[in-house]
Amino acid sequence: MSSSGVEKRGSAATVRVSTAGNRIQRLETLLEERTADQPTVRAQPLPPADKSIPLSYFVTDLRDEVTSWPIQEGPQLGPPAFDEGFDGVDFDEENPLNFDFDFELEDVTIPQTTTEESGVFVQPPPEPEVLLEFQHDPDLLRNLTLEQTLTATTSETSGSLSSQPLLTRARCDGYLPSPELGTSLLREFLVDFNTAIPLYRPSVVVEQLRLCFTGGSDGTRLAWATVYTVLGIAHRLRAMSAAATPEDNLQADYYLSRVLCAVPDLLLAEASLPLIQCLLGLAFLIQTSRNSAPHSLFITTALRMAQCLAYNDDLAQAPDADIEQQHRVFWIAFFGENDASIVSNAPTTHRRDDIAAIYPREDPHALVGAVVAAEGSWKVNMFTLRVCLAMHQAEAIEEVFSIQARKNNPQDNLVRAERVARHLARWRTHELFSFSTEQLEQMLYRSDLIHVVNLEASYFATTHRLQSFLASGLDTRVNPFSVDFLTRFVTQKEYRCLSDAKKFLSLLSVVPQGDIGLCWMIKLPIVAALCTVLGHVLHHAQEKLSATEVHNYSRIVQTMTTLALKNNGEELQRARKLCLDLFERAVGAMTAEMQVGSLKEGDFDPSSECPVHQAAAFVQAIAMRKETGGFPRLV
Repeated sequence: MSSSGVEKRGSAATVRVSTAGNRIQRLETLLEERTADQPTVRAQPLPPADKSIPLSYFVTDLRDEVTSWPIQEGPQLGPPAFDEGFDGVDFDEENPLNFDFDFELEDVTIPQTTTEESGVFVQPPPEPEVLLEFQHDPDLLRNLTLEQTLTATTSETSGSLSSQPLLTRARCDGYLPSPELGTSLLREFLVDFNTAIPLYRPSVVVEQLRLCFTGGSDGTRLAWATVYTVLGIAHRLRAMSAAATPEDNLQADYYLSRVLCAVPDLLLAEASLPLIQCLLGLAFLIQTSRNSAPHSLFITTALRMAQCLAYNDDLAQAPDADIEQQHRVFWIAFFGENDASIVSNAPTTHRRDDIAAIYPREDPHALVGAVVAAEGSWKVNMFTLRVCLAMHQAEAIEEVFSIQARKNNPQDNLVRAERVARHLARWRTHELFSFSTEQLEQMLYRSDLIHVVNLEASYFATTHRLQSFLASGLDTRVNPFSVDFLTRFVTQKEYRCLSDAKKFLSLLSVVPQGDIGLCWMIKLPIVAALCTVLGHVLHHAQEKLSATEVHNYSRIVQTMTTLALKNNGEELQRARKLCLDLFERAVGAMTAEMQVGSLKEGDFDPSSECPVHQAAAFVQAIAMRKETGGFPRLV
């Protein structure tokens, strides 16, 4: 090859490198100009731990801010999107939570608008001719999309995503509700859920939602899964409120389906506090769905990750680590796993001796976990009560129900079971449990009553498990919530947890029932409590049910029928059949006594509105429609 040929090729390479360098310099200059024009969204400073800041402060501040953003409303996720399942929702099946979209330049339609009142300026993307030069050069920016370039440049120049977020259309409104609906759902999450179960610091979750609405999120699956989890839980709570609509559960299921698509990446991620919080929120969403059984897998995974933080000094003692919130999240995972172990007969993964988190003491002045009465200053710390109960549950699991306990002699196991029963009885002396159902209904809001019912269900499940252990001859392999066991259980004459079952069932009369998250969460304790009460009535004819109890139990039977219609699981179908059979026999015996006049005149109103007459009609309808597969409905 001649020297002139080499010079020509070298000269061409030099020109190519020089041209590429000029292009890069032009793009950097343009990006700097555009970045300087981007709006600065007000940063939300993190408050000191647990200061007395009303939750309405965070929500109102966010609502005032989002109303000033000149961002058009995104696609609706309302009822029309669910007419034919999730087919009406357009998202990438292969990568459903990847919001760093690659988009064509001709499709970018972000208008250049200015709002004087808010001072927010939305810039269009850089000129297409500049970017197209780089798209045609395969040696440069081969796999770098426009949005990734903008994000990287912004991170380098601003130092944080929260200081100068990019109002990119692909980030702002692809999978979020309107800002007004978003702030409303956020308020319900913070007030109705996070108050009693402090999964997040309010300022943190508000900031996360604000960044996603402004396009300042890092775009990772964890960031968006966290927002979807919060919105999904809020819809679950709304489905149990007085303003509930059938679409609320559909919306919650939609957000659940979105988060489930990201589970593989979440499980492979490094353990962190936000990841643990997201998994626990996801577990709650699953537990309140029609397929609630797998929720314990996510609780156990979250607890193992929490252990990783607790026993790794480098992670736990990081400068930005929120140790106090880490402890709260650990306890949420801990009592969630113990609850699941009690009703499933499965072993736990964390023993009491391995707990490194600080035990939360009940402080009358603490706001975290506290539920305040609707009127007056009375309050109760639901979070502390849950943690204390979980410690007693863990004691029962380790000392009585574990594999190791089976090796002990029966007398030792009996002594340990009695000791756990005494500890539970002492826990039961708390002031909260001295109030009647009517008093609690007058004192607390409905959302707070739901937390009380959930706590009562957890306590009854523990006592039922303990008493069933004693009644079954100290056999720890028996699952006391299975239909096979309950069928044998109702044949006995003595029920040591009868009063607890009645108290639990009476509380169900003041909360909503049906196809809602609460009933899916506590369906197993409901069945066990109903079998306890009805079994006692069948063996003690002199202790008749009151009219109020008959009406309440008939409503519970309807709820079990509704759940059985929504979930075709064999065990749930058998549980529904057992409840129907017991209720039919109990009310049938009372109806027969009424017909022969054995009840005193005036005990029941003979009008058609009498709950006993209604229950008798309900029983007759059951007998008539057993063969057709239909289920009656009690007015």
